[in-house]
Amino acid sequence: MVSLPQYKQIYDYLLEEISSGRLVLGSKVPSEKELCTAFKVSRITSKRALELLTEQGYISRYPGKGSFVSGNSKKNMSVAAIGCIIPDFSDSFGTKLLYGIEETCSALGYHLILKRTRNQAAVEEQAINSLIALGAEGFLLLPIHGEFYNAEILKLMLNKHAVVFVDRKMRGLAAPTVSTDNQGAVGLGVEYLLMLGHRNIAFYSGPAKNTSTVEDRRQGFIAAFAQFGVSHNPDYICQNLTSIWTYPFYAPERTIEDISKVKSHLTAHPEISAAIAAEYNMALIVKAAAEALERRVPGDFSILSFDAPVSIAALSPITHLQQDEYAIGKYAVETLHRIILGEDPASIEDILIPAKLISGASVSPVE
Repeated sequence: MVSLPQYKQIYDYLLEEISSGRLVLGSKVPSEKELCTAFKVSRITSKRALELLTEQGYISRYPGKGSFVSGNSKKNMSVAAIGCIIPDFSDSFGTKLLYGIEETCSALGYHLILKRTRNQAAVEEQAINSLIALGAEGFLLLPIHGEFYNAEILKLMLNKHAVVFVDRKMRGLAAPTVSTDNQGAVGLGVEYLLMLGHRNIAFYSGPAKNTSTVEDRRQGFIAAFAQFGVSHNPDYICQNLTSIWTYPFYAPERTIEDISKVKSHLTAHPEISAAIAAEYNMALIVKAAAEALERRVPGDFSILSFDAPVSIAALSPITHLQQDEYAIGKYAVETLHRIILGEDPASIEDILIPAKLISGASVSPVE
């Protein structure tokens, strides 16, 4: 379940009822007592949710009569635009995320402007500046992978623009993040492989370089072994794959170079029997390297990744940790909406959404 405060769950429910038209202008809103009963919360919790809706102009409260849907919200959402800046998207990750973003923007009355940065700092800078020029009310940012923050992101924060980070945390910046619970997800993957008898498990990713998603997945990987009381060789962690994150993506020469890196790593550690890859295409690189060393997948070598394209087959080709992309997109827009309407971003907690383990054809027990 998404880790949201109880008052926020009530707020989201009522906002959805209003945004969808199920509660129209002038409709009576459930009372504090009714909300207490329905959500099994205290009167203080339901009161806080109603007060927030009142502050933002969605409802008006009349002593002795109740609360009613109001037409006097602080912002006219009919022409407002939200900018979404994303490095790239594909069937393995990004498409469902954009579905969640677009459909929630539509429900809340926003226009959506999408900018794809191709993981290039200069393009990201241009995208931010162009959205400012277009008068975007707020920004959903999936920052590029890199060692340093883009200066334009810092300017957004200093100039008090409404910002929500999606998929990755920008540490030290006072803006909420909506992402997968990456540490918990990796823990699921490690537990699954351990149950199948694997002990020598590798972790493959690109360089961390202040990229919280990768850092969290690596930390979750390490923590999982400690949790289950299994020792682990730190040399099994390999974070030098770059072809997935460097534009042009999947350039043949860099893909070949990454396959060679994994081959060298596996040759140096022939006892490794399984691997977790931080992204789907990295899993394909690991698979190619293992097969080049004449190791059968999954017979001799098992691979688990984050995400995979939707498969029409009964069994997905790659066992993977499936992120709830749609929910990430939905909650990101709703969180940005709260900031646009005046809520202090410093008071909004990060939202971490669980992943699910999906069995596929790339993992088997130790023979």
